[in-house]
Amino acid sequence: MKGMKKRIYILLVLSLTTSIFTANAQQDLLLSQEIFSRVNKNPAATGNSNDIDIFLHGRLQWSGLEKGPRTTVLNVTNYVEKIKSGFGLSFSYDCFGVAHSATNAKLAYSFQMDLSERYILSLGLGVGAYAGTIDYTKHKLDDMREFNDGEYTMDKQTEISPDFDFGFELSNPLWTLGVSMTHLLNSESTSFKSGRHLYAYWTSLLPIGDNFSLGPTVSYMHHDQANLMEVGSLVFFKNLYWGGVTWRPDLKDKMNPSVLVFTLGFEKSRFRFGYSFDMSVGSDNLLPPSHELILSYGIAKKSKH
Repeated sequence: MKGMKKRIYILLVLSLTTSIFTANAQQDLLLSQEIFSRVNKNPAATGNSNDIDIFLHGRLQWSGLEKGPRTTVLNVTNYVEKIKSGFGLSFSYDCFGVAHSATNAKLAYSFQMDLSERYILSLGLGVGAYAGTIDYTKHKLDDMREFNDGEYTMDKQTEISPDFDFGFELSNPLWTLGVSMTHLLNSESTSFKSGRHLYAYWTSLLPIGDNFSLGPTVSYMHHDQANLMEVGSLVFFKNLYWGGVTWRPDLKDKMNPSVLVFTLGFEKSRFRFGYSFDMSVGSDNLLPPSHELILSYGIAKKSKH
């Protein structure tokens, strides 16, 4: 049984590697709790808090799979009321597997316009660099004669390219609608950089009585021939505790099978903690579960008023 499970994991890794390097279908990092801090996907979300917000996001995908994908995101944002502008820094590191990783660092800016007493339009631009790395030294060959045949290299290769994102968010007191496009300069993905991604999402916070609120969310991502959709909702108690379920259906995409995501979290004294558990569903789906943590802290700014 252990041998069969090991073979299944090997097939998963080979399938992932083939999809990324052969089909050039490299995608942006996938996060289940990204709605809490969207700056790395949409710069228009920069400065949506009155505090200086520090947000750390970590994901272990397919736990139990040796050297499975791992992701880390750090977002720092601030809003300046005097000029109606948000400023931010987004840093992400995504390890796809044994030897392939990507680092993305961006500065984000947003300008917020009051369309009316209830509606705000935020326009955002992200500028930075994308570094793709393939480290062949991390591959282990059972037979070193394969290396001598010239089929493999033992070098580490990194390519750095400029990176630009653009997006907008339309908000009122009850909901937010966002659309963005990342990696504007890249029409196609390669082994060292990610191609354009289109994102669209709608999220809301609807009061239910005095203590509870409902937060439904719908999001969509399109890249090349890949499509990803999420539908779910969180339930908030006194805006301090939350839990919910998200469904990520299978849209006939081998890289993104059907998944259920369960989320729990709380907030206290400007500190926020969240945990999510991703579970594959479907009889012919053998992917191990994934775990995700978020930590954030809001630094209150001094005000003369």
